[in-house]
Amino acid sequence: MGDRIKAGMIGLGQMGSPLAGRLLQQRVPLIAYDLNPEALLKVVEKGAEPADSPVDVADQCDVLMTVLPNGPHVESVAIGDRGILTTRNRKLMWLEMSTIDPQVTKSVSSKCRAKDIPLLDASIGGLTVDAEAGRLLFMVGGSPENFEEAEAFLVPLGRCVHCGPVGSGVTMKLINNQLAGVTLAATIEALLIGRKAGLTFADMQQVLSGTAANNAHLHRAIPERVIKRDFENGFSMNLMVKDAGLALDLAQRVGVPQSLGSLVQEYRQKALDHDWGEKDTTIIAKVFEGLAGVDLAFEE
Repeated sequence: MGDRIKAGMIGLGQMGSPLAGRLLQQRVPLIAYDLNPEALLKVVEKGAEPADSPVDVADQCDVLMTVLPNGPHVESVAIGDRGILTTRNRKLMWLEMSTIDPQVTKSVSSKCRAKDIPLLDASIGGLTVDAEAGRLLFMVGGSPENFEEAEAFLVPLGRCVHCGPVGSGVTMKLINNQLAGVTLAATIEALLIGRKAGLTFADMQQVLSGTAANNAHLHRAIPERVIKRDFENGFSMNLMVKDAGLALDLAQRVGVPQSLGSLVQEYRQKALDHDWGEKDTTIIAKVFEGLAGVDLAFEE
């Protein structure tokens, strides 16, 4: 790909918008589309060109990115009279970044092959602050040749790991989120024991960080979210429940029991029962705190 490739973005939600902003900051020409006119306007004000349909984006860009809520949304922008697959652009590469069922990814990829459009699933690891800083991790499924092209384009956004053929990237994302979610719950439970027994977070963090119990939540989610009681504007519990549900569905298909994953999903449902779906996923701490009768708002 040339140095002045033009990018396209469909889906300007929680992650799509900061991705678009990062590309524009790096002076990458960008054409954007979203059903939400307010979301589109925010990106246009930063320098993107607006489009009026998915095919309008596809016709004008070299690399197309989609960051959408779920599988049906991806299918809807792919097919139809104004869908991506109606484009006549034969230089297009599609990077599908949504967290969806890998079966949907493979199905859409098959339709793309019939149109000679290479599709890679480039699932996103990281938070919006990582997108803004170009520190994301992309888990990519696709051919080695297409991966090289995609990796060269994604340099301003973060690093890439080639996970295998199409569908492998989003599969990796699902197991990553499943493990991260269970680890968060286990970490909160352990800290609550120490909290109620009189230990400080500083001491627990210092000791646990030097053992096999160490994990990223001890250094980011717990001190920055849970202890500070900041549950706004993060990775929502609604999205976590959706992603974990996809992981559980995948596990069932391949025949792998998910006793821990299923149990943690039940606790997430309790958070939804409290109308905490739009809160950051760390709001699950309040579910465990309610059961323990103590919170993690340490006074050091």
